[in-house]
Amino acid sequence: MSGLEDMQARLTEAAAWRVRLTEAGSSPEFESWLRDAGNQVAWAKVSQTWNYFDGVSQAPEIIAAREAALNDARRASHRPARPALVRRLAGLAAAILVVGVMGGSAYWWMNRPSDYSTAAGERRVVTLSDGSKLSLDADSEVTVRYGKNERSLRLLKGQARFDVAHDKKRPFSVIAGRQKVIATGTAFNIDMAGPKVLVTLIEGHVVVEEYGEDGLAPAQPKVIELKAGQQLSAMPRVPAEVAQANIQRVTAWTIGQLMFDDEPLASVVERVNRYGGTQIVINDPKVGAMKISGVFNAGDVLGFVEIVTHYLPVRAVTEDSHTIALESQAKKDGAM
Repeated sequence: MSGLEDMQARLTEAAAWRVRLTEAGSSPEFESWLRDAGNQVAWAKVSQTWNYFDGVSQAPEIIAAREAALNDARRASHRPARPALVRRLAGLAAAILVVGVMGGSAYWWMNRPSDYSTAAGERRVVTLSDGSKLSLDADSEVTVRYGKNERSLRLLKGQARFDVAHDKKRPFSVIAGRQKVIATGTAFNIDMAGPKVLVTLIEGHVVVEEYGEDGLAPAQPKVIELKAGQQLSAMPRVPAEVAQANIQRVTAWTIGQLMFDDEPLASVVERVNRYGGTQIVINDPKVGAMKISGVFNAGDVLGFVEIVTHYLPVRAVTEDSHTIALESQAKKDGAM
């Protein structure tokens, strides 16, 4: 028997043991079989596929396939009228079917396109199939597409933090607006604040490519490298800028806080509104341009309005049960 044939035979035995142990648990015969070094290699290969399947064991397609294959194995092993060798081969075929179905279905399941989103006022943390973590801010949406040679994501709206599992063979990239952030193992935050895209590198190293106006990468894309603690700010038709960032302020949303440092009231209100409930509107550009600093609890709209009207020359006008308008105090004074 050639080396390849020997390994195929061992893999077949390992698959059969995998099915048998699922049905009845361990046995002295299995322990004896596993003492052989070649059998240990075959068992490791089969177990790797089986363990890979465990992570997606609740997928409806995989549950159905697994039950069908196991039923075939049971029927094959309980047919007394069939010769023992035929029953054994049928059982082994069912075992191989289980492993094959698990491997193929798990690969499809782990690499299928996925959408993750949050509603207003909701935050969510998702562990991806490679161990990377995706943290979504309120009212945000990310699509995930993992392939053999790449891990591609797209931030469609809102804000997200990406803690990337290291894998040089499969670069991790996120597209947000016209920016494409490329990393292998690092942590970064992307905030799509209206037309502005903010890419903040928390740790590690990333490269940011700027796409063309048509959404396609140009022949010679502009590439910017970020170091830990730096933030790239990009807007349409404006050259991207890189500056040092306050990481605590950028990531405060992950613990339910909003931190602002001398930012326009209009952009601050846009972020506050992500957390649902009563919405704040500003119709006066002069009011929107007023600067504000402070730390606020995400979702506490009334508390935010109270502080803003105390420290800025604005007043709050309740337009309806779901809307509060911020207006200039001068407008009230002029009307008197």
